Amino acid sequence: MNSEEQVRKFFLIGTGILLVLIVGGLIWAIMADPGEGGDKVDPNVVFNDERNPAVGPNSAKVTVRIYSDFQCPACQVAESVLQGIRAEYQDRVRFIWNDLPLTQIHQNASFAAIASRCADEQGKFWEYADKVFATQEQWEYSTSPQTHFSSLSQEFGLNEENFNQCLINDRIMDLVEADYQEAVSMELTGTPTFFINRKMIVGAIDSATWRTELNSALAQ
Repeated sequence: MNSEEQVRKFFLIGTGILLVLIVGGLIWAIMADPGEGGDKVDPNVVFNDERNPAVGPNSAKVTVRIYSDFQCPACQVAESVLQGIRAEYQDRVRFIWNDLPLTQIHQNASFAAIASRCADEQGKFWEYADKVFATQEQWEYSTSPQTHFSSLSQEFGLNEENFNQCLINDRIMDLVEADYQEAVSMELTGTPTFFINRKMIVGAIDSATWRTELNSALAQ
């Protein structure tokens, strides 16, 4: 079994809970009113942030946790806004990435997640992830997405040999799977999903809504 088949098999395990996310659900995620969500998670839930890409102060009063899928159209919309929000607030807010690849409908989402984690190994997660989203149409239906992701590594000056070895590293696959299982345990059913501290918001939101939510959380 080749590495691509192994990854596909790996991420199909335990994914039945997210079959409700059909194409209509994705369209709803883009078009839904901002701020959907609320107290839908046990207030005692513990987030495991130890091995996740993060930016912003460890001691920040407000933490934003992002559960996202690189092949999700709504996530691409959300990330285009979130880039500016991170730059604006990362001195006061900590942003933490979590992978939630919906492999039933996004065949290359897990490859994209692994590639971005490999960029993180060389200190370039956020820049690389933004580029993966920006070039989504170039790799989303590719039969060899790893070729595209490897070419992006050169653009960011990453060590290509180390990057390509990382793409087939079981440890990196395990990181993505751990995020996925955390999302399943919280019964998350859509991407993107955000937590501002413990307030959950489902779907892409605009800059004004981000500022309202973050300023409110910072003022509490």
